[in-house]
Amino acid sequence: MARTNRNNLPIPAPDTRIIYIPDPTMQADLQRLTTSQLETQRQQQAMLYGIWKQRQERIAEQDRKARRFWSSFGAVIGLAFLGAVGFVGWWLWTVIGLGALAIPLLLAGATATAVGGHRCITIVQHMH
Repeated sequence: MARTNRNNLPIPAPDTRIIYIPDPTMQADLQRLTTSQLETQRQQQAMLYGIWKQRQERIAEQDRKARRFWSSFGAVIGLAFLGAVGFVGWWLWTVIGLGALAIPLLLAGATATAVGGHRCITIVQHMH
């Protein structure tokens, strides 16, 4: 384990001091508010923020419900697909009498389905 020499440590640079010099030409279009006007404006903004926050919570709840529904729907479709593959495998094995040849046929069919019918479904999750 190497020892550090305190003399070789980097010296922290002092924070840069930022001085703001107001430009009178830039202040011409600013509103000069009294204390009561400023308080009224802050109350209005707080009220609007509360409304916005409630709206975002409603949207998030709707998104959760939609995601839950479509995820469940996809699970049902996937289960139905697996059931259909199992049925086709059983059918090839017993009814047609292919026996062990049914397994490679099922694998080839699953590969063709995965390659030929692949579509990407993007789930967009909004985080606010």
